[in-house]
Amino acid sequence: MSEPVRMMGEFMQPGGRLMLAKLGLQDCLEEIDAQKSTCLSLYKDGKKAVVPFPVEDNNFPYEPTGRTFHNGRFVQRLRQKASSLPKYVSLYGSLLKLGIDVY
Repeated sequence: MSEPVRMMGEFMQPGGRLMLAKLGLQDCLEEIDAQKSTCLSLYKDGKKAVVPFPVEDNNFPYEPTGRTFHNGRFVQRLRQKASSLPKYVSLYGSLLKLGIDVY
């Protein structure tokens, strides 16, 4: 499948990166121009607050930083990783009806 055409940015917090590492998917953030982020900036009513990520955290195998990236590039890397697995099967289709009542 090709990369999604729409432009959508994403922000992955340090905990998301930790989960990728636990799943062996941390390399999916490489080669997609993911930018390092060391904090969150919050804006409200003309005021700004900066919330830094911890400099060190023993739960992380690396520096606990976030990443910003183009969603489509990340999705493509996940697809590439999945397609490299021996039991990978690709199915493509359209959902016409849900088989369950979601409401």
